[in-house]
Amino acid sequence: MTKDLDSRKYKLIQEIMKLDNEEALSKLEEEVESIQQEEVFWTAIKPLRKTLTLEQMIKEQNYKPIEKDEFFKMVDELEIEESIEELLSMLD
Repeated sequence: MTKDLDSRKYKLIQEIMKLDNEEALSKLEEEVESIQQEEVFWTAIKPLRKTLTLEQMIKEQNYKPIEKDEFFKMVDELEIEESIEELLSMLD
């Protein structure tokens, strides 16, 4: 750590030591805990690779696209009677 960073920490500790307000101290504790949790989170989240192409993902996940005829056959089997507009309005 740099001297400047150590100095800032020391000054912050001194200011905390001056506090006589329980509520203010509780807020500080919560904030410190929040910062620590955020640091742990971002330390745990690391990309597995620097680059990944769509082709690599398809190969690794053994993706097999559905055939057009098979897709429309499945759609017909659903027997959906509502129009596209009606179906979309159901999403609201």
